[in-house]
Amino acid sequence: MAGAPDSLDPFKTVTGTSTPITYATYDTLVQYNPKTKAYIGVVAKSWEVTPASIKFQLRSDVKCRDGSALTPTDIAASLRAYMDPKTGSPYATRWLGRAPLTFTADDAGSTLTITAAKPFGALLAGLKMVPLVCPAGLKDRAKLASGAEGSGPYELADSKPGISYTLKLRDDYTWGPNGMTSGAPGVPETIILKVINSDATAANELLAGTVDVSGLGGVDAQRVQGNKSIAKTVVATQGQWSVVGNMEAGHVTADPEVRHALFQAIDRRALLLAYLGATASDVELGTSVLPPNMPGYDESTKGLVPEFSPDAAKATLSAAGWTESGGQWTKDGKVLQVRVIGVAGWGNANEYLASQLKNIGVDVKLSVTDDNGWLADLSGGNYDITIFPIDNSIEAPTGVMPFYVGALPPTGTNFIRNSDAELSALADKASASVGAEADKLWASVQTKLLRGYDLLPWQVPVTSVYSSSDVTLLVNGLPSTLAIRRIKG
Repeated sequence: MAGAPDSLDPFKTVTGTSTPITYATYDTLVQYNPKTKAYIGVVAKSWEVTPASIKFQLRSDVKCRDGSALTPTDIAASLRAYMDPKTGSPYATRWLGRAPLTFTADDAGSTLTITAAKPFGALLAGLKMVPLVCPAGLKDRAKLASGAEGSGPYELADSKPGISYTLKLRDDYTWGPNGMTSGAPGVPETIILKVINSDATAANELLAGTVDVSGLGGVDAQRVQGNKSIAKTVVATQGQWSVVGNMEAGHVTADPEVRHALFQAIDRRALLLAYLGATASDVELGTSVLPPNMPGYDESTKGLVPEFSPDAAKATLSAAGWTESGGQWTKDGKVLQVRVIGVAGWGNANEYLASQLKNIGVDVKLSVTDDNGWLADLSGGNYDITIFPIDNSIEAPTGVMPFYVGALPPTGTNFIRNSDAELSALADKASASVGAEADKLWASVQTKLLRGYDLLPWQVPVTSVYSSSDVTLLVNGLPSTLAIRRIKG
């Protein structure tokens, strides 16, 4: 694992370096299988979903680390604490919505009903992310900063911040997803998570056999891929990166036909190669606003994604009233100039994107900064074209669409400054729906976004994990400590 978590408190964060520890030591109500687009029960056996409520039938055999039963009342208390503003959970409203939630527990009937004050169709997706803290952790929250009080398959046996974390398998875990139990073949009794801050070092240890599983990127990933004793598992994420244009009045990209032409000038596969090099072959190009493994994805919209054609781009500009002379486009005495912004960590992608626009005669001003500088320009609207990365943690359109519709910065995250009120209302209606009705509405949102050339879908990012020959990863979602199986040795 890269970096050392400042705190292991699951109320504070379950992202970044704490993630493998959190989901090994804590259970959730459900998990999600992106291949089938179906939820899998963990602590929950079944559930009934409406736009404003979920009724869970819970397992009665779930036990906490200390041997006590995890009851519906306990789970309700954990979720209330997670939602409490005093707790300061950074992802609470993103995953569980902003409307107040009511929790009704029935210990005798093993049920828990969660009701939202306003419809929120992504509540089940958000609950997949929320770790359930046992009563011992709720009673003494100080324990959670350096330990774990959950019902997950592992206990945190040893913690050496900045060095390693040791997980020990419980011998009584029988309620895991897809029938996972502590007695299943290949489930490791001990997992040691080493803190390695360098991909080069991680690759060396993987090749030397002192590390069994590691994520890698760049040249170090390529170096490991050449070794036949190392296996690679590639899993698509819930996010999608796109190229976007600033739609705010006063920007040349406020004109949809200008955006159309600029998007036609971009070779998405070549841009991907500039960004990822040899590992670009692992990545699929985006075909809609949402990634294919997310509910609400509409495959029929792939025909709306502009095809790469510099000649077509020039024809689009000409039809929109722009005149080309001396390799430069003008309209009403104004030169077609765009400001492209990017992050230095995107490698050659920024320069290549700029070059593709220059190839059709656009006057490009390129600004490449660090993450903070790019975000400041994005939030302030100080750009015309940029790559926009969405690395989503939940499989719900509500985690993606607020970047393209709705409230503008600084109150919202509509960074492309799309002021289409009709589209925003349609997205709100989809957010308050579930099932087939939600999918239908989200399909309409995607169609409208693509027909307006509001964004150019680029790539569905992947997570690549490398493992030694005696270890395999059984993956339902993203690779995690729960997916590790030792197959020999």
